[in-house]
Amino acid sequence: MAPPCSFVTLYLNKIMMIRTPYLKKRILTTISIYSIILLGLLNSLGQAFMFQANAQSKSSFIVKQESTENDKYELIWSDEFNTSGTFDSSKWSYADRGKVAWNKFLTSSERYVSLDGNNLNLRMDNAVIANDAVPYHSGGIQSKGKFSLSYGRVEVRAKFTQGRGSWPAIWMMPDPSKSYGTWPNCGEIDIMEHVNNESVIHHSIHNAKVTNANGGTTATKQVAYEKDAFNVYSIEWEPTSIHFFVNDVLHYTYKKDAGANWEQWPFDVPFYIILNQSGGAGWPGPITDADLPFSMQVDYVRVYKKPHH
Repeated sequence: MAPPCSFVTLYLNKIMMIRTPYLKKRILTTISIYSIILLGLLNSLGQAFMFQANAQSKSSFIVKQESTENDKYELIWSDEFNTSGTFDSSKWSYADRGKVAWNKFLTSSERYVSLDGNNLNLRMDNAVIANDAVPYHSGGIQSKGKFSLSYGRVEVRAKFTQGRGSWPAIWMMPDPSKSYGTWPNCGEIDIMEHVNNESVIHHSIHNAKVTNANGGTTATKQVAYEKDAFNVYSIEWEPTSIHFFVNDVLHYTYKKDAGANWEQWPFDVPFYIILNQSGGAGWPGPITDADLPFSMQVDYVRVYKKPHH
């Protein structure tokens, strides 16, 4: 109520100043005092209003910031490969030799899987090994039985050589105890595959719906990469989509269909990580021995999850 009273008083004083000139000095002083009081009150009200507005704005910012924090990925597992010799057996094991194209030459030896203090080195060559009659030998490791995840970000920084018959890969397969049967029904996530001397890498998905009888898939994307250099290959795996990146640039997204069952979306169970330098069979075809050895170097593997997953 103070400001209205001040305005009335000022008005009366102005009338008095007109009718009584000899009081001019005193009345001017009175006007100045009331003006100062009025300005002070208005300033206080303005500051109170601004404080409340700022408080509301800050409160809104904090709520938004907290929401953003919940959406951020947090590092939960990694290997920087900064030691020498063999790999960390608490995180990895040798990928086993088998009868399919990618694993038929895998060899559990430090010659083909080694660390140099900076990188993991996976190698393929045609060396002769006693009591091992296969024409080629290659290296690979897997986190099977040691680490797996469902949903999150998997990030691998790697580089590899080219050559006829070469097939380096960074990929994921499901925990056998929780999968939807055998391949391709169980699903497969290929973060990066490269064959021969191509100028592109391949992002791919396999499942019962998109994989044909020959092992090919319609869920795939070819992406250019920087040859003879380290590139970062990654996925962000959500409950309804899998996003594929090269050097943090999104290139491909595979989405879960509305009402999808395991045939289209077997990607709701834990998957483990595989790193391998293969070749000489299947997709890349035969090896040109003059192009050997093949190799893939891996700087790191990092796995992140969001707090609410």
